[in-house]
Amino acid sequence: MTTQTKQSLAMVRGLRVAAALIATTLAAHAASAQAPTTQRVGDDSWRLGASVGILAPRSSMVVAAPGGTDTRLGATPVFTLDVQYIYSPLIALYGNGLVGFSTLSRGSTFRVGAGGPSDQVTMMGGTGGLLLSPSWFGEVIRPTLRLGAGYKGYSFDITGVDGQWRPTGDIGFGFRAGSSGPIEVSTEVRYLPSSFDQGKIPLRSVVPQAQRQTDLIFGIGVSIRP
Repeated sequence: MTTQTKQSLAMVRGLRVAAALIATTLAAHAASAQAPTTQRVGDDSWRLGASVGILAPRSSMVVAAPGGTDTRLGATPVFTLDVQYIYSPLIALYGNGLVGFSTLSRGSTFRVGAGGPSDQVTMMGGTGGLLLSPSWFGEVIRPTLRLGAGYKGYSFDITGVDGQWRPTGDIGFGFRAGSSGPIEVSTEVRYLPSSFDQGKIPLRSVVPQAQRQTDLIFGIGVSIRP
């Protein structure tokens, strides 16, 4: 079984787990969808949240010539923290931080002899922006739309490979479920478009450039309104 096949299977398993968690969350709260709720929104209201999920890179870090093998990151578990200032029931401002631990699959353009002590890559990010929560389905279950930007970073455990931070967008869609209490459960899919500076990687037979590097995050989380 090739490395790419293993990564594809790992990504599929991760996406299945994320999808199952999303379905379980929505099913658990569907029964209370008709229950009355009180919107606790006022001046200086905050929401603090944490989530776990799967980060699935959608682009290769280095695209090889036809017949070669791309250099890319594998799918990885990801953990996020979210701080939101609730301006109104519809609008909130957010700041989000994430971290995940992936593995680099070296392609045919990776310089021979470069490497060690491992192929582990720590992925980090920080974004901020606007979060919309319209009441299309009532007050208990609300869709969420995330629109923001920030930075995404890579730290390599490979000799000769430098870490870097790159600007990224942050676009997400999901659902948030909660009753009149302070605890809410959420599910979300996020799209993080960015680029990667190939000049930080020891390459051969290729001219380094800013390669598009986009990632998807499938997550489920819990938040509290203190």
